[in-house]
Amino acid sequence: MSTSGTGKSIARTAATGGDLDPDFLRWSTSLPVDRRLLEVDCRGSVAHVRGLEAAGLVSPEEARTLVDALESLPGKVARGEVSLREDEEDVHMAVEAWLSEEVGAVAAKLHTGRSRNDQVATDLKLWCRDAVEQVEAGIDEVLAAAKAWIAHHGEVPMPSYTHRQVAIPALGRVWLEGAIVAGLRRDRTLLAAVRQELSSSPLGAGAIGGTTLPIDTSITAAALGFGRGPDNPIDAVGERDHALTLLFVCARIGLHVARLSTDVIELSSDGLVRLGGAIAGGSSMMPHKRNPDMFELLRGQAALRQGELVALLSTFHGLGSGYFRDLQQDKEIVFRAVDGTLDVLRMTALGLRHFEPVEDACLSALIKGDAIATDLCEALVAAGQPFREAYGVVGRLVVQQREAGRRLADLGSEELVALGLDDAAIAELELRRSARRRAARFA
Repeated sequence: MSTSGTGKSIARTAATGGDLDPDFLRWSTSLPVDRRLLEVDCRGSVAHVRGLEAAGLVSPEEARTLVDALESLPGKVARGEVSLREDEEDVHMAVEAWLSEEVGAVAAKLHTGRSRNDQVATDLKLWCRDAVEQVEAGIDEVLAAAKAWIAHHGEVPMPSYTHRQVAIPALGRVWLEGAIVAGLRRDRTLLAAVRQELSSSPLGAGAIGGTTLPIDTSITAAALGFGRGPDNPIDAVGERDHALTLLFVCARIGLHVARLSTDVIELSSDGLVRLGGAIAGGSSMMPHKRNPDMFELLRGQAALRQGELVALLSTFHGLGSGYFRDLQQDKEIVFRAVDGTLDVLRMTALGLRHFEPVEDACLSALIKGDAIATDLCEALVAAGQPFREAYGVVGRLVVQQREAGRRLADLGSEELVALGLDDAAIAELELRRSARRRAARFA
């Protein structure tokens, strides 16, 4: 492994005992993964140059040379004008090797007062900060799609379920808010905790104990949009709490989307919601099938997010304070979890635009499931009966009606009057009115 001009990798010194075995280097390099950090790595290095300039460790002219080169690199790589060297240990060394070839000897000053330990910790925080914004935007897209769904279908009476049996009439908006909206709103709020854990910059912590050089960490922190520099150098290079909290939010988003997905899958199988052709899958053998493939895949993604959270927890388990090479593994896990979460949110927003409740089928399910039973019981309570007495009366009625091949909804007004109800109470037993009355309590 070599760089032009030196014949040796920047990371190799006499103390290492020689060049790395090429097979070990290929196996241990993180460049295929952490090349995604290129933009934030250059951003962090620009801030570090500003700190070096303020400390008088590089001249204004040297700072300008370094900054111009660093700011240009991500665009050049994106356009295919520059390829990062593949024989470096990580993106940080690849950037420094390119910089040495691009601007010459002044590149040797870039790493002054800095270690890859605080560099990679800073890069990951910057990347996670951008990721939080993207996840927030993804949640907002789902919430907007849910709002549009509610505007079109929110007043449709639907069955709510307990133990997967028809329970009580609920408006479509109450169902959707309970199935996904409320949970995602809490998830979005929890992202504020991630932001708080991202508020300090690790840059300036060095390898583990800072530097004796007069570099003001508040300057580099401010240049990167952090509130302050590192509070403790040992903690700064080794903690990844922000990544853990971010992946917990990703896992929880997965669970909330899975909850909606299971509802849609079961409602679809019962014919209570209709899936649009844009998201419904077909069978390779059975031409009549209209499968909820999207929602089954979304539900399956929840398991991946949980696995990634456990993988990150396990990576950190048993590590002491400070930096260890084990931490190289964290980025692949974090990238995969955030990418998966963004895909899930995008697909959930798409799914919400392509299914709708079938109102007649929903009403039929409510009638068949005797969903008005609780309303009838409460109407008897309002008329003066003790709850347990009213509960027993309605329970016996359910049995009698079903044995006769009928349902509670088939009871005539004379039968209801005989139970002690007046016309006003009987009118409130209509399924749509029941759903609206209950929804009004939570408006």
